[in-house]
Amino acid sequence: MRSIPQKVEIDFTDEAITPSAGSIFLSRMAGQLGLRKKLKKALKLKQRNRGASDVDTLLSVIFNLAQGDGKLVDVDRLRADEPRAQLLGIEEVPGSRRVSEYLARFDKDAVDRLRKVAVELAGMVVRDVAGHEEDTKGFVPVFVDGTAIEVYGDYFEGARCGYSEQLQYWQHSVYVGRLWVSQELRPGGVGVTFGWRKQLEEVRPLLECFEKVWARLDNAYYSKGVVNCCRESGWDFSISVTHEMYKLPLWEEAGALDPIDWSWINDDQTEEAALIYHQPKGWKQEEAYVVVRTHWDGPQKLLTPRHSFILVSRTDLPLDELVRRHRGKQGQENAQKGPLIDLDLHHPPCWRYQANRAFYTLGQIAQILLCAVQYNLLPVEAREHGIRTVIRDLIRTAGRLVRHSRRWILRFAKTALRVDWLVFAADRLETLPPAPG
Repeated sequence: MRSIPQKVEIDFTDEAITPSAGSIFLSRMAGQLGLRKKLKKALKLKQRNRGASDVDTLLSVIFNLAQGDGKLVDVDRLRADEPRAQLLGIEEVPGSRRVSEYLARFDKDAVDRLRKVAVELAGMVVRDVAGHEEDTKGFVPVFVDGTAIEVYGDYFEGARCGYSEQLQYWQHSVYVGRLWVSQELRPGGVGVTFGWRKQLEEVRPLLECFEKVWARLDNAYYSKGVVNCCRESGWDFSISVTHEMYKLPLWEEAGALDPIDWSWINDDQTEEAALIYHQPKGWKQEEAYVVVRTHWDGPQKLLTPRHSFILVSRTDLPLDELVRRHRGKQGQENAQKGPLIDLDLHHPPCWRYQANRAFYTLGQIAQILLCAVQYNLLPVEAREHGIRTVIRDLIRTAGRLVRHSRRWILRFAKTALRVDWLVFAADRLETLPPAPG
């Protein structure tokens, strides 16, 4: 029988124990990607050669975000956790106040250089992610969307009221699978699709070696510019059409369909679909649309069927496959919220706009680093899980750092939930090629 201690004495130890021993995997993967060298080459904001260096300051923020600590004050916890800082290879961890002062040094040019580092890192990881998506889904899903970043207070530079009349910034992102390949924090009050072309042009070169790319977008991106850009890139695409004005001519086409034109797209016969064609005003060619007619809402049969419209670039696939591929967009919408939740990026920490741009770019780098760990150091089965699981069960695993026979040894507890992940990742570290010098 397991004994239940009636009285537990509390004491302290000088042993090098850290609650985030999995940080060793972040550190090794960052070295494999040459992150330190890239940051050192891109940024030199400090004027005096004292205290924490530019690279150590940036890495302190990145590694904190990579374990879900999204507040600047969390850097103080890293500063106090000497074993973790040693595992991460950070010579000197700055205090949170110094980090805040450092982020305030960023101007537009410095942020743009940092963004180039993020895009370069994404290019090094995207092949693993996109290759897995192509093997499992048959295509590489690309998702483009924006989301509001809530701001509380009157002193945030660039924050304005959006369509919801709430003070906010606006975050535009592009995802390949779950990988955050491009992001841009913009002032509040901008259009919900502002800057989409620049970000797609950033992503296009990263996917040149893949032929089966499928962009999935919502109604905000229903425009000839987006459609032409996807075709120029050689991508397939599907776009939701939900605006009532855009749906008017589609209703007319759907109303002219015969019963024989409809076909069931699921086994329980709750939905059926048909193809219609329409050339929007000012567009180059006639486009194909899938119209879906839904008869049931869960267990409740609808009095009148509900119709939805999807612009599609392919008509050679079965209708149920077209609908299935497009509806997979809902999963990527959840993936977009993932970094905001998992990395604690819901609220910007700085008053200056460029400082917040830099902070969210560091968050993107942290997410890319976690994806690199997941796709390079963990079993294939681990790819079914989200980034939060990787943080909880790998990065935030307690360990003890000991010095023995002139060697450093990191000992994990056998009671960890994912001991198999730890063993697999440790073995993978031994087989990785040497990090670039």
